[in-house]
Amino acid sequence: MEAVYKTSENIRAFDVDANNRLKVSTLFDYFQNAASKHAEHLNVGFTDLIPKGLLWVLSWVKMEVINYPKFLDQVKIQTWGKSQYKLYSMRDFLLFNSNDEVLCRGTTAWLLLDSKTLRPKILTQIFPEVMLNGEKSALDEYPVKINNIGSKEIVFSKKINYTDIDLNKHVNNAKYVEYILDCYDQDFHKYHIIKSLTISFLTETKFNHELEFYKSSLTIENGYDYIEAKNLITDKDVFKAAIEWR
Repeated sequence: MEAVYKTSENIRAFDVDANNRLKVSTLFDYFQNAASKHAEHLNVGFTDLIPKGLLWVLSWVKMEVINYPKFLDQVKIQTWGKSQYKLYSMRDFLLFNSNDEVLCRGTTAWLLLDSKTLRPKILTQIFPEVMLNGEKSALDEYPVKINNIGSKEIVFSKKINYTDIDLNKHVNNAKYVEYILDCYDQDFHKYHIIKSLTISFLTETKFNHELEFYKSSLTIENGYDYIEAKNLITDKDVFKAAIEWR
């Protein structure tokens, strides 16, 4: 078993946006896929957890993008379980180009949940043999509450359809990143790129639910935006995000 899992991706035409930059939502897909494969190698993946009535849920993420790869580029990914922090299992990521230059750094906080009660479990108590690498860190940050510092305005609403739903029968975190990106028009994306993105995932969204997206109207002046989504069916907040632009 490897403490650090390594894989690679060849960037396809549908992985980039209209500006030939890797989509941040695709980056989430890359990282999530690498995490899933590594968890399987460590015997704490999907196939191991289902018989035990357990599941992984991404609770919080922060990533800093240094440079965006383009169509036809090859990128390399490293991921590793870092530590147990309170209820969270911390996992970090690094994205490299073909010259081994770091393109993106990310850290994530995962909850191991009982699939019936949705109560959190402690990874290191249930799987004491799990391999963690606390000496290696992509970002030295841990989950923090994201607070809005400006007034909010409704951007758009969306009904959750079939193609929004993943294997666990709810909206996947990468889809939420797509919705965040859709809070801005094409011209904005042409002249602005995400420097850092922090998201707290609060509640799940299922088929036929309707979400309403809000954006802070004041924080863009200091380089940050605040975006949140509310589930109109359950009347609960779905996620809160802070975006730093450059």
